[in-house]
Amino acid sequence: MRVTALFATAALAQGDHVKSQQSFTEYYGGYGFFGGLTTLTTNEMYAVRVTTSSLISVSGTPTQLPKTVQLSAGWTWLPCPYSASVSLADGLPTYEYVQQDHVKSQQTFAEFYVGYGWFGTLTELDPGAGYKLRVTSTGGITTFPSQRG
Repeated sequence: MRVTALFATAALAQGDHVKSQQSFTEYYGGYGFFGGLTTLTTNEMYAVRVTTSSLISVSGTPTQLPKTVQLSAGWTWLPCPYSASVSLADGLPTYEYVQQDHVKSQQTFAEFYVGYGWFGTLTELDPGAGYKLRVTSTGGITTFPSQRG
């Protein structure tokens, strides 16, 4: 979806912006958005800063699962591809997590402990939210599962 279409009904102000892990766009009053980020996808999380509270409605076809994503060594910005909340252990991409790998939302976090699993205040992945995942290994291609168990 194009950034301009998503925010067409929002009350935007000078300096409001949208960031991905690699790019951004900023709103200029009377002119619109300018920057390298023009299209939003379901492949990553986005950070949005708006000065005026706005309700944005997004509709469309649910994300197809399983969903393949690329994990970077270090931090990767991940979306939540699920249409309902799912436990952290069941919802994170399939990967060989190791000691001191971290995942965080805007307010909560969890750390991975070998032999135990994820521990912290982040216990679920929620639709519409984004997450930052830090892996200490080299990263690689991984998959959000359609279901586990």
